[in-house]
Amino acid sequence: MKHFPADLWILLVANAFVLGLFFIFAVFVFPRRGLSEETKRRPRSLISNALFREYWYFLMEPLKKRLVAWGVSPNTITTWGAIFSVVSAYFFAQGKFGLGGWLVILSATCDVYDGLLARAQGINRKSGAFYDSLLDRVGETFIFGGILWYFKADPVWFSITLIAMTSSQLVSYARARAEGLGFSGSRGLFQRAERMIILSVTLPLSPLFEVTLGWGLELVQLGVFVIAVASAQTAVTRSYGIYKEITATEK
Repeated sequence: MKHFPADLWILLVANAFVLGLFFIFAVFVFPRRGLSEETKRRPRSLISNALFREYWYFLMEPLKKRLVAWGVSPNTITTWGAIFSVVSAYFFAQGKFGLGGWLVILSATCDVYDGLLARAQGINRKSGAFYDSLLDRVGETFIFGGILWYFKADPVWFSITLIAMTSSQLVSYARARAEGLGFSGSRGLFQRAERMIILSVTLPLSPLFEVTLGWGLELVQLGVFVIAVASAQTAVTRSYGIYKEITATEK
């Protein structure tokens, strides 16, 4: 039997557990479970669909109740999400995409949890929304920065990762700037949730693909490429749409 390092075994077991639990949820639980209010209030997406959202809410519900009971601040969860993203960059820079990917999952989970906690505690503060948006940008910069560092000797994939990082920031900036001017900026199919889902799937599963098919790095590259193309397209179409909407009011 081929020998694998202990940390790789842990990643493989974690991946198998999450995938197995997702299969059980999709087959036996989801068909009987009504959509939560959180899912209903979210815009529909080709990637972050109801099944994925309900699965994650299903997993998070017990801990959410405990955090509410303990009075944990949403900003605390937001801060931890950013910390996980920052630490993940260290592992990405070393090529440890599986471990870094699980940190991205923890970061994305915190990103969902802070909103859930705020609504469960009846908190609706502009300062919290600003803090959340600010740390989202910081977290994504570190995530892509770590991957960028890993590809520093590869001009092609360095460039593609740079496009993914830049386009992702432009998508978020265009929305924030438009809403600051009083216009809608949420158009486009590939937003932060979609980016985090792609990263949360391709990065943690890369060790499994490496062991079974020898395609671990290729899976990482596929995820980065999809984000680069889809985010660039969203950035362009969103910016153009916002610009047209603004100029129409100036005539």
